[in-house]
Amino acid sequence: MTNKRIFFIHSAIAALLLSCAAPVAPAHAAASPSLPAPGDAIGQHLISAERTSWELAIKRDAAAYKAFHAPDFFTVTGTGVVRRAPSEASAMDSQVRFDQCALSGFEVHFLAKNAALVTYHVNASGLDHGKSFHLDSYASSLWLKRDGRWLNVFYQATPAPAT
Repeated sequence: MTNKRIFFIHSAIAALLLSCAAPVAPAHAAASPSLPAPGDAIGQHLISAERTSWELAIKRDAAAYKAFHAPDFFTVTGTGVVRRAPSEASAMDSQVRFDQCALSGFEVHFLAKNAALVTYHVNASGLDHGKSFHLDSYASSLWLKRDGRWLNVFYQATPAPAT
């Protein structure tokens, strides 16, 4: 990945965080009483929302799946930045079938009262356009609370190292 692409990704995430109503807290402030605790009700809600988002994509429930995304949602893949519409279309591809999908190791990192990064491990397999696939990745989703509702604004998965 080029320095220019890394800078763009970091700049995009910074711009999203700056759009939050509350200022972004430094990383060491995660234990601050002004931020929710990672295991509290908000953290559990975000983990549930992330799991549900996967379930809806696998079931191809497009309307319910899209409702989790902010208008400016995007993903970063190995081929670059993918905006909301093509990302959602890819998730609804009828030529992709999941035979198993396990999400584990969830952590919630509050960056501000209305901004949280959800990280976890994905292990999935199935068929992609007739070819078998196995996915073993670490994923992250940035969730922002906007107008009283938590929305996913960013998703990225990084392949786990081969063991």
